[in-house]
Amino acid sequence: MGSRQSIVVPVRLDEKTFRRFARFDMLRLRKRWVKPALFALILCAFAFVALFSRRPQSGMIAAVLLAVGLGLPIVYVGMFLSQVNLQAEKWKLGKGRPVYTVTLRSRDFTVVSDQKAGEAVTVPWAEAAQAFRMRGCIYLYASPAKAYLLPDGQADAPDIEVWNMIVSHLGADKCRQSPLLKMKDKIS
Repeated sequence: MGSRQSIVVPVRLDEKTFRRFARFDMLRLRKRWVKPALFALILCAFAFVALFSRRPQSGMIAAVLLAVGLGLPIVYVGMFLSQVNLQAEKWKLGKGRPVYTVTLRSRDFTVVSDQKAGEAVTVPWAEAAQAFRMRGCIYLYASPAKAYLLPDGQADAPDIEVWNMIVSHLGADKCRQSPLLKMKDKIS
């Protein structure tokens, strides 16, 4: 990390980075796919039981259960992805636009919005929730429900230096990185 006192990241967010983050946050971190998958599994199991029961109209009951069991989870995921796309359009991310500037310092990090004039949000490292270094971006969670995206190549320091500063102040126990990036860092 060297003797650097602060790192400034003027974040320019694009649709691709936002979509990748939304999928990570909802499906991987929050595991919002588990309940729809369990629902599908249970209804499919009932459908197979109904199908092999040899009772009148068991085939129709099995078909309805399969349709509902598979259809609702597909609709759930489709609606989620549609909402992500609508939000990206609403924010006019397109190929990218300035959204905020994050300044990392030894005791805290500060976020200043490029969208709204107002005071800066300052988060002491001790109060920050966690951080993830994924392909193309670092997800810095100020709280379990609020993350700031730090896309690669936008800081006034190399990406690995940004990550190392976050890990050194947030703590290794609160920081995770993609296994592919770990291998890349070892090779570099």
